[in-house]
Amino acid sequence: MDYLMVIWRTVFLYVVIFFVFRIMGKREIGELSLLDLVVFVMIADIAVIGIENYDGEIIEAVLPIVTLFIIQMTIAYASLKLPFLRKVIDGEPTFLIHNGKINQKAMKKLRYNMDDLLMQLREKGVRNISEVEFGIVEASGKLSVYEFVEPAPLAAVKPAPILTLIQDGKVMKENLKGIGRTESWLTAELRRYGHPDLKDVFLCSLEDNALRIFRKE
Repeated sequence: MDYLMVIWRTVFLYVVIFFVFRIMGKREIGELSLLDLVVFVMIADIAVIGIENYDGEIIEAVLPIVTLFIIQMTIAYASLKLPFLRKVIDGEPTFLIHNGKINQKAMKKLRYNMDDLLMQLREKGVRNISEVEFGIVEASGKLSVYEFVEPAPLAAVKPAPILTLIQDGKVMKENLKGIGRTESWLTAELRRYGHPDLKDVFLCSLEDNALRIFRKE
């Protein structure tokens, strides 16, 4: 009888967790932020306790899982509206290498050592740091590397990295600094493109050395 109870609770909690993760969305499965990891670990622990404690009510396991789901979805929605919250939760990209030069302050801030950096560069087939135009640590912790491109036919030219300069009306100062530009330059460019007010810009990105601007709807 106890075995049947364990099996039933396992199947039930499996179904509950499956639908919880499905509702959270594909992003939760594809790339885990620190907040995602905390929630997933807690849900896993709660599920194990719920399965083993078959003398208690199943609702005692389901209620904490649903509570964590509500917290996660609330924070995810709030981060869409509040850039500073998104920055706190997910972090932001950091330039480690620019034009073949290492940003030592950024390395100290991220607690990155040279062994880590060189190992990741080797994994990406980079033989020399001087060959790297941009080395960016993404919010996920992944290192994105863009090497200098030699003159070549247009079809063979490797595109430059896509960088967000404005998001929800807020200037991404680190990205702007990383490409050696100022807010005055960005404001002037926006006016030239017919966007005098930053608050009206939903997204402004630098793609292939040209600005791509989307107005808020």
